[in-house]
Amino acid sequence: MYISKKDLLKETGISYGQLYRWKREGIIPGEWFIKQSAFTGQETVFPKTQILNRIKAIQELKDKYTLEELAKILSPEIADRYFTTDGLEIIEEIQKNLIPAFVQGFDKNSFTFIEVIIMIALSELKTNTDISLGQITTMVEGLKDYLPQIKFTGFIFIVFDRNNDYYATLYEEQAKVFIDSRLKIIREIHLNDISNKLKLKYRKSFNFRVDNQDDNNLEFNSGEVGVEPV
Repeated sequence: MYISKKDLLKETGISYGQLYRWKREGIIPGEWFIKQSAFTGQETVFPKTQILNRIKAIQELKDKYTLEELAKILSPEIADRYFTTDGLEIIEEIQKNLIPAFVQGFDKNSFTFIEVIIMIALSELKTNTDISLGQITTMVEGLKDYLPQIKFTGFIFIVFDRNNDYYATLYEEQAKVFIDSRLKIIREIHLNDISNKLKLKYRKSFNFRVDNQDDNNLEFNSGEVGVEPV
C-alpha cells in the first residue's frame, strides 16, 4: 500500500524541504521515492507503513542525535557497513578478475556499501563493453574521493565514451543534467536498482535489513563472512 507525497506531508506535518533533506542525508532510503504515472504526469509515492514508521522514528530521535548519527542508526547498510575482499568474492555480480583493479583503484581492502554498488555497475560495464582493466582502475581513481559524500542510493551512474576513453559521473535522480553532445553515453545505471537487488539476494549472507519485506528485523551482525563494522 502506498501513500502520496501530498498525503504524507499532511499526515506527518513535515515540510517538503525536511523530507528531501532526510533523503539526502540517507535517513530515508532513496528507493522509497517511487515514481508513478498520474493524469498530471508523474507523482511520487511511498510504501506507506515503512515511510510512516521511519518518519515517526526520526521525529522521536532527531532531538537526541545528529543527522549523521541518525543515518547510522536507521540506514546501517550505507552508513555503518564495510565489505572485505572476502565479501566481494561472495557477490556474483562483481567480476572476480576485477577485484584487484578495485583494490588498486580505491587503494584499500575494505569498502563501503556505495563503493560495492559502483563495483557491480563497473562489472556490468566490463561485461558489455571492451573497457580494459586499466581503464576500470582509472575510473575508480577518478570517482573515489566523491563517493564518501553520497549518503543514499538515489543516484544515476553514467559512463561516457570519448575517443575510446571512458569517463563517469554520478548525479541525483531528480536532478536535471545536460551532457555535452560530444560525449557518447554508453551506460546509464540507477544505483537504487542495484541496491534493491543486492539487499534482497544477499540479505542472508550479509544480514541486510530489508525495510519493505516481512522479515525486516534483520540486524547487522559483524560476525558475518566478509563484513566488518566501521
